[in-house]
Amino acid sequence: MLIQVDFTYVVSLFLGIAGAFWGLARMLLAQSQKHIDEKFKGIAETLRGQDDAWRRIERDVMDLRAELPRDYVRREDHNRVIGAIHVSIDNLRLTIERHLLERRHGGGGGHAP
Repeated sequence: MLIQVDFTYVVSLFLGIAGAFWGLARMLLAQSQKHIDEKFKGIAETLRGQDDAWRRIERDVMDLRAELPRDYVRREDHNRVIGAIHVSIDNLRLTIERHLLERRHGGGGGHAP
């Protein structure tokens, strides 16, 4: 059995198959390009959201830096102030004791009780 095929038929068949592959490839590339564009759009929206979040965080940190010196006392500063208060109370105690001893021993400086 002998099958005869005309050359133009073979060429047109080849061109038809090549065209179909070409069209399929273009369609797949267009779909992948669309998918990539959607991904990048989603990433861009996420980055915009993160940028807003970073701005909010930076603003909160700046507010904290402004409030911190007003509300926060370092341990060393607190100890120094408490120590000064203790010294003042001790000096007041000594002064009161000295005045009471002077009154008790009659050396009140001529003041009447």
